[in-house]
Amino acid sequence: MKNLRFLFIILLTLTVHVNNASASRIKKGNDALAVKDYFRAKKQFTKGLKYNPSPSAFGLATIYSRNDNPFYNLDSAYRYILVSDSLFDITNDRKKLKWKKYGWTCRSIDSLKLLVSTGFYEFAKKKNTVAQYTDFIQNNTWAREYETAIYSRDSLAFFQAVANNDAVSYQKFVATYPESSFIELATDNYHNSQFLELTRDGSLESFKNFVALHPESPQRKEADKVIFEKVTQSNTVEAFQDFALNYSQNTFIEQGWAEFYQDYLFDYSKGRIVEFKNKYPQALNMAEVDSDIALFNTVLLPFVKNGEYGLMNENGEAIILPKFQYVSQFKDGLASFIENDKMGLLDKRGEIRIRAKYDAISEISEGRFIVEKDDLLGLIDRKGKEILPCIHDDMGELSEGYLYASVNESYFYVDYNGNRLSEQFFLDATDFKHHFAIVETETGVGLLNKTGKLVLPALYNQLKWLSDSLLSFSENDRTGIISISGDTISDAKYNYIGQFYNDLALVSNADTVKYIRKNGELAFDAFFETYPNYKLKGDFINRSAIVVKLGKYGRINDTGDRVTELEFENIAIGEKFYPFEKEDYWGLMSLSNKVLVSPKYDALDLVAHQLAITKLEDSVGIIDVNGGVILSNSYRSIDFVAKNTFAIFNGSSYALFIDGNFASNFEYKTISLLNERFVSLKDEVSVVYYDLENKRLVKLKEESE
Repeated sequence: MKNLRFLFIILLTLTVHVNNASASRIKKGNDALAVKDYFRAKKQFTKGLKYNPSPSAFGLATIYSRNDNPFYNLDSAYRYILVSDSLFDITNDRKKLKWKKYGWTCRSIDSLKLLVSTGFYEFAKKKNTVAQYTDFIQNNTWAREYETAIYSRDSLAFFQAVANNDAVSYQKFVATYPESSFIELATDNYHNSQFLELTRDGSLESFKNFVALHPESPQRKEADKVIFEKVTQSNTVEAFQDFALNYSQNTFIEQGWAEFYQDYLFDYSKGRIVEFKNKYPQALNMAEVDSDIALFNTVLLPFVKNGEYGLMNENGEAIILPKFQYVSQFKDGLASFIENDKMGLLDKRGEIRIRAKYDAISEISEGRFIVEKDDLLGLIDRKGKEILPCIHDDMGELSEGYLYASVNESYFYVDYNGNRLSEQFFLDATDFKHHFAIVETETGVGLLNKTGKLVLPALYNQLKWLSDSLLSFSENDRTGIISISGDTISDAKYNYIGQFYNDLALVSNADTVKYIRKNGELAFDAFFETYPNYKLKGDFINRSAIVVKLGKYGRINDTGDRVTELEFENIAIGEKFYPFEKEDYWGLMSLSNKVLVSPKYDALDLVAHQLAITKLEDSVGIIDVNGGVILSNSYRSIDFVAKNTFAIFNGSSYALFIDGNFASNFEYKTISLLNERFVSLKDEVSVVYYDLENKRLVKLKEESE
C-alpha cells in the first residue's frame, strides 16, 4: 500500500513537471512573439503542441499569419487556427484563465480566423476567377467576405453565361448554382432565348405569332403584355376599343376592358356610363359599370372620426370607414385621399383607383390630372397611367387639347396623351386660347398655332389677348394692337390697353382714360381720369363702365353718355345694383340711379343679387337691396357662402345663417361651401353638413344618435 502511494506521488510529480515544462513553452513562445523573435517563438509553440495544443496552435497561427517574418504562410495559419479553434472548448477552464493574458481567448481565435480568411479573400479577389472564389467559399464559411465572395463568384459565372448568351450556358449555371442571387435572372434568360428569336424584329405580328405557336410558354404573359401595350400605345379610346374587341384571349383582356372603360369616361356623365353598358354588353367589367350606374347619384360626404376621414351617405351612414388623413368630395366619380402624407384617388365603392404616391393631385379635367411629386409635375389619366412623368418644373392648364410643360425651364407643348406638338422649345409658354398660344423665344414673343407654327413671328416684347382675334403688343414701353394675322390695328402709343368688352376697350395714357373700338378708332370723344382699380372697374361689363373726372365717379354707356352723374366719391362694380360712396359713407343705387340705401355705412359689399354685407365701425351686418336689415351690425365678420347663405363670426366661433335665420349655433371653427348643395361646418374634431336643398343638418349617425 505504501509502495502504491509512493508510485502515485512520483507519477503526479512527473505530470506536474511535464505540464509545467509545457506551460513554460506557452509563456516562452508568447514572450518571444512579443519581441518578434519568430524563430524561438515557433520552436516553443511547436513543442507545446503535444500537451497544450490549442494555445500552441494559436501562437503558430499568429506567426504564420504575419507577413513580417520568413514563416508567413496563409495555408499554415489556416491549418493551425482551425486546430486552436476546435480544441479550445475542451481545454480546461484553469488553462483558459491562465493563458488568457497571452491573448488566447475564444474572441481572439475568431478574430484571427477572420483575419486569415480575409487574406485568402484578398488572394481570391486578386485572381478574380470562379475557381478561386469557389475554393474560398468552400473553406471559409465563417468569413466576413463569405456572402461577398459568393456574389462575386456567381457574378463571374453568370456573366460568363451572358457572354455566351445561349440556353446551354444558362442551364449549366442554374444547375451549378441553384442558390445564387442570379438564379431567377438566369432562368428567365434561359426561357427568353426562344422568345427573343421569334420576336427579334419587335413587330406586333411577331408577338402575335409567338403566342399562337407557344401558348404555354412562360413568356406568354410577356408577349401578351407587349401586344397590349402596342395596340393601346396611343392611349386613345379607339385604341382600347380595338384591343377589347379583337384580343379576347390576351392575358390582359380584363385590364384592357377596365382601362377602355376609364378612357371612355373622359366626358364623365351617367349617360356616358349607360352608353358604354349598352354599346359593349360583352365587357368583362360589367359589374363595375353596373355599380357605377347604381352609385352615380349617391351622395358621399367626408366625415372625421378620431382624427381620420371616411365617407358617409346623406343619411349619415358610414359607407367608407375612416382610415385616411383626408378625403375630398367626389368629382367625376373620384375623390382624392391622403394616406401616409401622400395623395391618391378612390371611387365610390371605396376602391383605390390610384394609390397614394403623389404630393398633390389637381382636379380632373377631361379625364386627366396634373400630379406633383418631390416638387416636380407630371400628368396622369383616370387609369393612373403616367402620360408625363413627374420631371417637369412647370405645367399649364389642360386647354383646347394641349398643355405646356417645361424641364429645366425649357417649355414645350403636348396633347392630352403626351404627344409633342412639335420639337420646338421655348423660354416661356402660355395656355392655348382662341386656338393659339403666346410663346417666348430667344428673339422675342410670338403666337403659335396648333400645327406648331408661329403665325406671328417671335419679334415682340410682349403679347396679350384683347379678344379672340386681337392682341396687344409692346414697343418702347408703349402698347399697340395687332391682329392674329399680323395686321397692325393701332400703333404702340398707349400706356395700357384693356380687353374688349362689347367691342370696346379701355386705353390710357398718363392720367387719361378713353375707349376705342376694334378698328383702333376712338369710340366717342370723351376723356376721363385714371383712378385706383380703373383697369378692373373701367371695362364695359354689362354695357356700362365706371369713369372718373375731376375726382368724381360716375357711369357711362357704350355710346359715351352718362348713365350716372359724375358726383360720387367711389362706385363699385355691380349688375343690377351699384354700391356708391358719398361723404365717406356707402349706399346702394339701382341701374336707373335710384338710391335704394342711403349712404350711411363704412363699407357695403354686394355679395348676392338681393343682399349686401355692411360695416359700421368694427361690426358687420346684412341688408337687402332696399335697405331692410336682415342681420344687425353686431358681429365681428360675415363670409358669403352661397345664395342667401352666410357664415357669421362672433369673435370666437361661426354659425350658419340662411334665408334670414340662424341654421346653427355658434359652435364651428370654419364654415365653407362644399358644393352647390352642401355647406361644410367644422369644429375642432368633426364635420357636419347643411343640406341646402332639404334644409337639414347631416351628421354621422353615431354622433346624431
